[in-house]
Amino acid sequence: MNSLKETDAIPKKTPSLWYLGIDFGTTGISAALLNRSSSEIYPIYWERVATKPGLDITETNQEFALSTKIVQTTLSSNTKTKIYKLPSTLYVHQKSSKQKTIEEKPLLVQNLKPALKVTIPYISIKFEKQKFQEKPDKSFLLDSNFVTTTAHEPVLQLSEHQQIPLKLAHQGLVTLLTTLQTQAFVQDSISLTDEETQTIITLPHDYTCGAVGLDQETFVSALAQLKCVLMGSPTNWPEAYHFNLREAVLEAGLVQNVNQVIVVEEAIATALSELTSVTADPKTSNTSEFRKGKILIVNVGATTTEMALVNFPDDGQNLTYSHFHCHSFAYGGQALDQDIVCQLLLKNENISPQAQKEKNQEQSTQSWPRPGYPDLSIRYQLQQWLQSSSYKQELLAAARNLKVILPSEKEFILNIGDRQWHLQQQDLEKKVLGPFIQKLNQELNNFLSRVGISPVGINRALCTGGSGSWNGISRWLRQKLSNAIIVQDAKVNSQNIELEQEKSQGSDNCLSEIEDIKLTIGRVAYGLAILPLYSQIIDIRQQQYNDYFLLWEILRVFPDRPLSLKEVYQLLEKQGINTRVCQENIKTILDSKLPPGLLPSEEDVMLLSEVSRQNSDYQSLRAKPLFSQETDGSGYCLSGEQAEYLREYLNKLVANTRQKFEEPTLSSPRFSDG
Repeated sequence: MNSLKETDAIPKKTPSLWYLGIDFGTTGISAALLNRSSSEIYPIYWERVATKPGLDITETNQEFALSTKIVQTTLSSNTKTKIYKLPSTLYVHQKSSKQKTIEEKPLLVQNLKPALKVTIPYISIKFEKQKFQEKPDKSFLLDSNFVTTTAHEPVLQLSEHQQIPLKLAHQGLVTLLTTLQTQAFVQDSISLTDEETQTIITLPHDYTCGAVGLDQETFVSALAQLKCVLMGSPTNWPEAYHFNLREAVLEAGLVQNVNQVIVVEEAIATALSELTSVTADPKTSNTSEFRKGKILIVNVGATTTEMALVNFPDDGQNLTYSHFHCHSFAYGGQALDQDIVCQLLLKNENISPQAQKEKNQEQSTQSWPRPGYPDLSIRYQLQQWLQSSSYKQELLAAARNLKVILPSEKEFILNIGDRQWHLQQQDLEKKVLGPFIQKLNQELNNFLSRVGISPVGINRALCTGGSGSWNGISRWLRQKLSNAIIVQDAKVNSQNIELEQEKSQGSDNCLSEIEDIKLTIGRVAYGLAILPLYSQIIDIRQQQYNDYFLLWEILRVFPDRPLSLKEVYQLLEKQGINTRVCQENIKTILDSKLPPGLLPSEEDVMLLSEVSRQNSDYQSLRAKPLFSQETDGSGYCLSGEQAEYLREYLNKLVANTRQKFEEPTLSSPRFSDG
C-alpha cells in the first residue's frame, strides 16, 4: 500500500472544464470553446467535405443560386477551406417515404432567427366528423364517424407562394447545431409529415468542424463533456425565443440537461469582448486586464441593433449583471437592404405589396416602410413580397452589394436584366444612411436618458456588427461622444484569414498570428465563450424563474376564489419560489398580460400564413382576460374557462419537447469546478 507521502508525490492532473459559446446570427452561426481550467479560447471552424448528392447548386431553383453566390465562390475549389461562420442556408425537400426519392426541387430557407421569436411550435390534433361515405374501418380508439388530423402549428409565410411550419425553422437550427456534434458528417434532419411524405432539411454541403489550437481527439473529447452551452439573444426578445434556442441545443445533443443551456443578452456578450486583451499567444493573455471607465457598445446586426453601456469595476470578479444596461431596436442590415430597394431602386414605382392589395380602394395606406424605422409589420410583408420572384430577389442581392460599393464610390451603374440605374453616393447617404443615423441618435438619446448618463461621460465606444463598419456611423459617434475613444471593427474576410494561416508555417494555432481572434469569430461568440470566467454576471434568479414557469405555477396554485396580491405571493412561496426576485413578473401576469411569445404578437403575426393568423387556439386565448380584478381592487379572480383553455394550450406546447414548464429553467450555476 502506498503511503500518504508517496500518494501526494503523484502529480495530479487538473481536469479540463469545457464550455461552448454559440452566436446564432440571422445569416449564420459562429462558436468558440473555452477551457475554463486554463482560461484558453479555441475558435471553431468548419470545412466543407462534399456537396450533398443530387443537390447541385447549378441545377436547383434560381432563388438558391442567387443567395449563395458568395458561398459558391468561397467554396468552389476542391481544397478544404476553413470558414469561421457557417451560413444558415438550408434546403427543405419533400421525399416519398415509399419510393425513398426526392420528388421536388428543394426550397431555400434562410434567416431563421426572427421566425424563432414568434412563438413555440406545436402539433395540433383535431377530431373531425366524416361524411358517411368517408368512414374508415372502425377504430378501437374513436367512434367510427370521427377521424383525427394532425398539423404543425403555426405556419410561416416565406414568400407570397411558399410556406413552411415554424417547426421546420426550428429543425433548421438543429441541423446547423448538429455540425458541432462529434460525428464526421452532418445527418439530415427529418420530420415526418404524413404516412407517405417526409420533409427533409439539409445543408448544401457536408461539413466537418474543428477548433484552432486543438487536435481532433481533444476537440471531440471537449464536445463530449461540455459543462454548459451559452447562446445569445437580442435584448427584450420573448421567452419563446429562449425556449426554442434551448430546445434546439438539447435536440442537437450538445448537452443533455436544460440546466446546461444559458441564454444571455447579445449586448452583454459583445461588451464582454472588451474585458480581455488577446495577445499574439492566447496562452499568455491576461484575463484580468480591463478597459477603464464607461464603455458604450453599438452592435448593428442583420436583424436588430443592440446597445450596451457598462462601467467596468477595477476587479473583474466584482462585475455583475447590474453593471450592464442594455437596449435593442428592431432595425439592422436587412432593413437597410430593404430601404435601398425601396428608396433607390423602386422609388418611382408604386408596386409595393400594400399598393397592389389596395389598388382597387380609394385610399391606400403607407406603401413602403419609413427609412430608418422598424415598421415591422410592413417590413415582414415587404420581405415576403421581395422573395416572390427571381427579379425581386436580384433587387435584394443588388442592395446588399450597393451597401458595400456606394459608400466608397461617388456613383455606380447597376444593370439587372434590361433595367439600368445610375446611382449616386449622396442618394444613399441622404435617403438611407442618413435616416438610419438619425434613428440611431434618437435611440441612443432615449437609452442614455433612461440610464442617467450624459454623452460626455462615456470614455470609449465600440461600433461592431455586420453593418456597423460604415464610416458614417463612426463620424456620428465622434460628434456625439466628444470625450470618447471611438473603436470601429472592420469586416474580416475569410480569404484573408486563409492567407494568414498559410504564413504561419504549419502552426496548429494559426489564429494566434491574427491581431484579434474576436474579429474572426465575432465579438458575440467570443463574449459568450469567456462568460464562465465571470460567472457572477449570470443572473441565476432571472434565468431560473422565466415567465412561462411563473404562469404555470400561478395556474397550478390559484384557487377558485379571489386572492390578494400578497396571498398570491404566499402561495407561490410555499412552492419554494423566491417571489422577491420576480414580483414584477407575477404582477404583470395577474394584470392579464400573457407572457410575450406565448402567442404571436400583433407585429410578428404578419410572419405567419393567413390560416395561422386565424389559429383557433390563439383566438380563444385572446378572447377574454385570464384574470380580472374585483371592483374595489382588493383582489384577483381567475377565469375558469380561460384557465382551462390556457392549461390545454401549454400542455400542447410541451407535449413533444424536452423542456417542461413545471421545472425552473436553471436550478443551479453551471460554472462551478465540480
